[in-house]
Amino acid sequence: MVRGKVLVVAGSDSGGGAGIQADIKTCLALGAFATTAITALTAQNTLGVHGVHPTPLDFVDAQIDAVVSDLPPDAVKTGMLANAETVTRVASAIKSRALKNVVVDTVMIAKGGASLLEADAIGALRGALIPLATVITPNVPEAAALLGMDEKDFNRDAMESRCRELGKLGCAWVLLKGGHVVDDLASATDHLYDVRNDLMRSFTAPRITTHNTHGTGCTFASAIAASLAQGMDVPSAVRRAKAYVSAAIASNPGFGSGHGPLNHLPFYAASAGGLSALNTDRSSSGDDSGSSGGDSGSRGSTERPFDRRALRLYLVTCDALTEDKLRDALAAGVTMVQMRDKTTASTRELIAKARAMKRVCDAAGVPFIVNDRVDVAIAVDACGVHLGQSDAPCSFARALLGPGKIVGVSARTPELASEAKRDGADYVGSGACFGTESKGDAKVIGLEGVRAVAERCEALDLPVVAIGGITTETGKRAREETRADGIAVISCVANAPDVAAAVRALL
Repeated sequence: MVRGKVLVVAGSDSGGGAGIQADIKTCLALGAFATTAITALTAQNTLGVHGVHPTPLDFVDAQIDAVVSDLPPDAVKTGMLANAETVTRVASAIKSRALKNVVVDTVMIAKGGASLLEADAIGALRGALIPLATVITPNVPEAAALLGMDEKDFNRDAMESRCRELGKLGCAWVLLKGGHVVDDLASATDHLYDVRNDLMRSFTAPRITTHNTHGTGCTFASAIAASLAQGMDVPSAVRRAKAYVSAAIASNPGFGSGHGPLNHLPFYAASAGGLSALNTDRSSSGDDSGSSGGDSGSRGSTERPFDRRALRLYLVTCDALTEDKLRDALAAGVTMVQMRDKTTASTRELIAKARAMKRVCDAAGVPFIVNDRVDVAIAVDACGVHLGQSDAPCSFARALLGPGKIVGVSARTPELASEAKRDGADYVGSGACFGTESKGDAKVIGLEGVRAVAERCEALDLPVVAIGGITTETGKRAREETRADGIAVISCVANAPDVAAAVRALL
């Protein structure tokens, strides 16, 4: 389903890797709808920019008017604006139309080194456009130009100070990308600064060694705008955008003789057998530098082998499972928790519930994942998601979450287990073993059916958890007869008069 409209105000890249072309692909890939106002035509390819033709100012205005009057945007992303006159005209259009969720990608120089913004336009950026921005996304060279400083002043220890100085230009958030920091060769740290609350977040991961990063800045900013248009807050939008850019770089097609483009549909690459490229320990900061980035508070952007022992006693939540019961279950030995909530209609309320459960699981050191809702998993920085056969494709979730998160998939046949393995699942859930009250439509395949899936998974080296109707009386039998790595339970724990005793009986 397409949700959220993004107005992209930027230049065209005839090579297709950056600019409007990258912006449209990114919005579509993330489920948003892109409208455009083209500020300049460029003749360029992976080797460089060979010509620039700015759009007449009145026609820039005409494009914005046409879009806003019929397709009012939920977010705006600005990119290449070419000159001071265009910057001023675009800023005036945004202000006069009271457009919201404005992401300003401070584009100044193309990947190949060509100038995409005239020198006298930097003052217009500072004075007219940035004060209207929800978030600005400069890399180090752009930030240095905005602050009138030298790039060498942006060493690792100075980045937070530079964020605060950029915040004084009037925007609400600053995302200062660290790919060009000269004294950190092993990793790259991006800083997200909440100006109004004076709060800083950091995103760190190893650098990527690749020259195929053309358009990562455009892609990153458009991914943020698409997420804001769909109702995410800024930190969640940044986290999601980073995961998407990481997958797009990891599966790049290798086109062109110079700085090649990204793959803006990385989940298709995974479905087509290119998942090995996604399952690397690489992640991007989205600043055309080949650097990487992950939220320092997350499970990590680098891939870690899934520990099948986490499936031993897998608890799926329900309305009857209070926070106190969850704490008791974790203390007694539950090894993994999946939040499954099909009754809460509000995404905001669902996120609040997930955050509360995650805090409890984090305190116990137990993985917490979300059923079905990739967006909620991203918003609360869960350890991953579990997907049914009617939910988002595994490869799509992997592209959005990145290689460092858990993705589980339901598989009631050996063939579906093989498909899950190809798509990059960390484990599969197979069942139902018995009849179940929580899922009236669940197809009972019995212990023999789960055993068949488990045998296929053993050959695939894919962990499997048995699910569906398991109780304290049938838990041991389910373990022994299916040979699964673990069992998943719901009501026999949530409704137990003594939660801890029920958990111990299941272990």
